Amino acid sequence: MSAMEVLATYNLRDEQEKYFQQMKSQMVSDRQRTWSEEGKTGRLFILFVSLILASQVRHTWKSSLTELFSTSLEVLDEMKPIRYIEHSGRAKHITAFVGKQREICKAFGFDIPKGCDVGYAVRKVEPKKKRGRPRKQQIEN
Repeated sequence: MSAMEVLATYNLRDEQEKYFQQMKSQMVSDRQRTWSEEGKTGRLFILFVSLILASQVRHTWKSSLTELFSTSLEVLDEMKPIRYIEHSGRAKHITAFVGKQREICKAFGFDIPKGCDVGYAVRKVEPKKKRGRPRKQQIEN
């Protein structure tokens, strides 16, 4: 490589290191608490996969979700309430996708799983009747 190519590559390396450090701090992986080489390798692999996924989330947020969310972390926070509920002896189910969660799925190109779409109407709750004897009507003169 020529001197100018080496300089351009080296300048890019510094920018990449800063970006990687920012992503590592976002994934809370500053300290690797492992006791073996296999554990360290496994954690680094998980970190690598999570950085790829975070990069994809950030790209999708910038391209189509910036009007709904101010940061890419808000996108993840919006999806956190979704749960896969599993009880022994009962059917397994996923909680419903509501509101902005549907927009996020649409932006990522995900299909909402069967049975997780909000297809029901909110039931009207009747106010509870007061216990005991009803009050006497006031007589007007």
